[in-house]
Amino acid sequence: MIEINSSSEKKSRAGTAVRKRGKARVSDILETAKHIMVTEGLANLSTRKVADELGISVGNLAYYFPSKDSLLQAMIQHVIEGYDEELRKEFELFPDDPRQRLEAFLEYIKEDTKNPEVQGFFYQFWGFTTHNRKAAETRRAMYEHFFGQLFQLLRDIHTTKKKAELENMAFSILACLEGLHVIYGSGDIQRLTSRGFDRYIFDQLLTMAGLEKKYEKKT
Repeated sequence: MIEINSSSEKKSRAGTAVRKRGKARVSDILETAKHIMVTEGLANLSTRKVADELGISVGNLAYYFPSKDSLLQAMIQHVIEGYDEELRKEFELFPDDPRQRLEAFLEYIKEDTKNPEVQGFFYQFWGFTTHNRKAAETRRAMYEHFFGQLFQLLRDIHTTKKKAELENMAFSILACLEGLHVIYGSGDIQRLTSRGFDRYIFDQLLTMAGLEKKYEKKT
């Protein structure tokens, strides 16, 4: 009995190790694919190129992602999970303050739009979704996910507002945040910041959320 249990425990530990290596491999594949997409463009992304970058065979990569479409789907999910994890950490700082949770969400996404890699990723992704049905479905699911998060944050603050009004608030805020990818991507971030644009746009986001501005001085 003891020997059987010992063998079983060893197999369990071995299985755990294999799963961990598998997760690490998937993460490496997705991060490599994202890097290629951002730096070389979606047209140059292929399973062969990802495999070459990682020094593995195409067959090995196909074990995890048999097609470019499946790779793209997983990459978007990987990006969403990354956002969820970071936002969860932000929310945990303010368990009893719904306004602070909303401000943390807005600040995190606003700052994220300044990242050139993030800008490059979404530029490529948006373009691809205009002519690929599966990618368009993934885009819709992604925005529904973020819309749901924002809607809940707003509902936690405005407990008596109607659903339709909260939805309009959430859509307006998301539209503004998405537009920042273009503004920050095509402009001089340092110049915009020096002009106080960061604080101004944050106050506008709070106004859209039906809240008092944070930075504008009251007259």
